[in-house]
Amino acid sequence: MASIHSSPGGTKFGEDPALYDFARPHYPHELFSWLKTGAYIDPDSVCFEIGAGTGHATLPVLAMPVRSVTAIEPDIRLGGRLREKAGDGQPLVIMDARFEDAVLEQGAFDFAFAAMSMHWLPRMKALSKVYAALKPGGHFAMWWNVYHDSANLDAFGRATEHLFAGIEQDPGATSGRAAFALDIAARLGELRTAGFADPRNALFRQEITFTPERLAALYATFSRVRMAPAATRERLLSETERIVRAQFGGSVTRVITCSAFLARRP
Repeated sequence: MASIHSSPGGTKFGEDPALYDFARPHYPHELFSWLKTGAYIDPDSVCFEIGAGTGHATLPVLAMPVRSVTAIEPDIRLGGRLREKAGDGQPLVIMDARFEDAVLEQGAFDFAFAAMSMHWLPRMKALSKVYAALKPGGHFAMWWNVYHDSANLDAFGRATEHLFAGIEQDPGATSGRAAFALDIAARLGELRTAGFADPRNALFRQEITFTPERLAALYATFSRVRMAPAATRERLLSETERIVRAQFGGSVTRVITCSAFLARRP
């Protein structure tokens, strides 16, 4: 899949930071245990994050603990929400910049990470920049929660597939094709091409029960939904709620897969 860095969708998340923060599920606890062990993260680790958003990944990394996190977030509205949540006293620096424009000291970082953000960047350029900023032996991780996999639809996905004709939830989604984060061979290949060693993937699954309102709120945070005309967006969200109530008894339990990648600078 080509990068979608030219799409205006990346600017849509900050239109309602509180909704984004509420609606997006947290990442599995097992993910952070895997990262801590696999990337040798400890209290001396100096870290940076690409696309911090409201801190769903930032705060668990800070809590490991680490020496510091430089959180790069281009949307000052999302960065402001992260500042509120982190509070004072955290070893956190928020850099209001696009990753492409961020100035990072070369060879200075032990760990870099990107949660739900790498698909917005020209990836090979971004991976080269990450590589240069890491110390030899430093690690990079990227991961995504997968909410829609057209190659493996669950019952709710099948019931609502017609609503999303022309409004894909995954930036690279194509009917019958695996979601971007589940195209594991492609993502591992990009890491190898960028010079990283020992790239690996792990899948973490969590069951989440959604009320009609919460599921509609989650869908409302997707950039492709936010970019749709207002009437289309309202119809999609109201139909989502109606289907949960009419066909699923008022709640839907979905298995959300988190696909995570980890690699090392030699």
